[in-house]
Amino acid sequence: MANEKELQLDAVEEEPKSKKKLIIIIVAVLLVVGIGVGAALFLMGGDDSADDSAENSETAEAEAAEPEAPANAPAIYVKLKPEFIVNYQVGPRQRYLQVYMEAMTRNPAIADALEMHSPMIRSSIISLLSQQEFEYLRSAEGRAGVRELVTEEVRRLVTQETGIETGLEQILFTNYVMQ
Repeated sequence: MANEKELQLDAVEEEPKSKKKLIIIIVAVLLVVGIGVGAALFLMGGDDSADDSAENSETAEAEAAEPEAPANAPAIYVKLKPEFIVNYQVGPRQRYLQVYMEAMTRNPAIADALEMHSPMIRSSIISLLSQQEFEYLRSAEGRAGVRELVTEEVRRLVTQETGIETGLEQILFTNYVMQ
């Protein structure tokens, strides 16, 4: 009989220990989840929407008070898509020029005008490239010269269509292939 009582006491003593273990495991899991959520919020910047809205309103007021100078604005690059391909007849051989171009400006109005008047600009550039001699375009001076010609032509067209005389800084050749 003593053995039965001892067994019953051991059984009673084991139940609270298992509940304690269960509670400890639950608390540990909640702690790990809480730390994970806290770390995620910290790394993502947290919820600073109130601070951001206050800063945004202050910067908007400052920008409204002072007109932003175009020289301080970040550069905007407008891709002139698709690439320009011009064929040349050099003696008995057919040759071609393929050029990828981007326009650099700091004025969003110029960027919008480049997008809007893209067909007219493309036509003018293709015409200009077609008038060049193939051998001239093969030289470094020729590439630089035609880039300047294209830049001046696009400036003229943008000024003609928008009335904004300055703003297009340059036309960049991002890929230039001749065969």
